[in-house]
Amino acid sequence: MPFDGVAGLSLTNPKPSMWTRLSHFVTGRAPGHRAVPAYLLLPTPAADPDALSLQILTIGRSLIEDRKDWVQRRYETRDGRRCAVGALRAASRMLSIRPTESGASAFLLSVATARGYCDIESMNDNSTHRQVLSAFDEAIARASR
Repeated sequence: MPFDGVAGLSLTNPKPSMWTRLSHFVTGRAPGHRAVPAYLLLPTPAADPDALSLQILTIGRSLIEDRKDWVQRRYETRDGRRCAVGALRAASRMLSIRPTESGASAFLLSVATARGYCDIESMNDNSTHRQVLSAFDEAIARASR
């Protein structure tokens, strides 16, 4: 009988590494398993880019809303924590959109420059969690106008 390669395939997931299991134990949860409310993933009309930006900003804010899901000086960590830019990128990935195709980062950048920062990263790294969330709130308000 000819070899078709099916016999060598394993459809079960391999056992997680020791480091993965240790990080699950330490954090008490699996990495990257932050639940996003379903209503945030509703389809948006393609003709309205501000609605898409608003949706990305709202999802991004919800990803870092809890203090333990936010991080500074890194875009994203292995245990699922994100900075402001990492949250926007993750929200874009959830909606299968390139981050450059939405104006969400432009809205957040305008808030950052109004606060005296040259980019979103420096605003995230030099601000408190509450200040970053308020920046998202302000960007959401600008996008909804």
